[in-house]
Amino acid sequence: MSHRGVLLDRDNTIIADPGYIDDPDMVTLLPGAADSIRRLRDEGFAVAVVTNQSGVARGKFTEEQLADVHERMEELLHEQGVQLDGIYYCPYLDGPEAKVKKYRKQSNLRKPEPGMLLVAAEELDLSLAESWMVGDSSRDVVAGERAGCRTILLGKRNGECNPDYVADSLERAVDLVISNKDLPPKGQEVDSDEPKPVDMGQLMAEQAVREQDVVNLLTDIRDSLRRHERKQRHEDFSVLRLAGTLTQMLALIVGGWAMMAFFSDSSAALMRLILAGFLQLVALTAFVCSEKRS
Repeated sequence: MSHRGVLLDRDNTIIADPGYIDDPDMVTLLPGAADSIRRLRDEGFAVAVVTNQSGVARGKFTEEQLADVHERMEELLHEQGVQLDGIYYCPYLDGPEAKVKKYRKQSNLRKPEPGMLLVAAEELDLSLAESWMVGDSSRDVVAGERAGCRTILLGKRNGECNPDYVADSLERAVDLVISNKDLPPKGQEVDSDEPKPVDMGQLMAEQAVREQDVVNLLTDIRDSLRRHERKQRHEDFSVLRLAGTLTQMLALIVGGWAMMAFFSDSSAALMRLILAGFLQLVALTAFVCSEKRS
């Protein structure tokens, strides 16, 4: 029966990273690292380290020196009553920065490729769909995704990867792993009604984005309404002015028509003058209304 496991990056996850560590005396456990590993093992998780160590290919240190560094790391953990189930590393690097020809090559073991995780799963009998990859870089997250693990990024979320969770420390990451230990294997979440724990920081950030989207939408609607109102006012102004001008011209024509009939038919001329006055009144009303709208 396969076991659940937690695969941990080494530098800035378990030990401090001052650079290329080539001396056991440089090894320093991060605060809470030993206790975090202990908690995982107490919950039944196998715990192993998977780490890129291109310093070997770069000629910074040898595999023998690297073994001494790892031995010192395990000694420090043992002093606190903690044991790892395995340590896996990739010494290879492709490109001119690899000074040692023996290690200059592209390797499926080097994260973000999933090779080290697959080897660990084979040797430790792990169910990767029920396991976790935890590390501080996008390479760790991508390697975990490609291996089929759930993933936790230590630090801040970035656009280079899409972890399942983000945690500000290994201790917080272990909290997330333990609180999700009864989830079904990754890829079968749709069959489960078990809710994921709420990451309040992430939730608040997403809420802020949604609120800003609403504000932007309302601003766009307001500006659109204002543009429409200005356009409508302009159209109304033009129509009223045009109607007033045409009506006034018609009033002048009718007035002239009335004057022509004044000496031949005074009653008809009077009616025409009344009509001309009415049309002039309508024209004035149109002009007044257009001025008010503008």
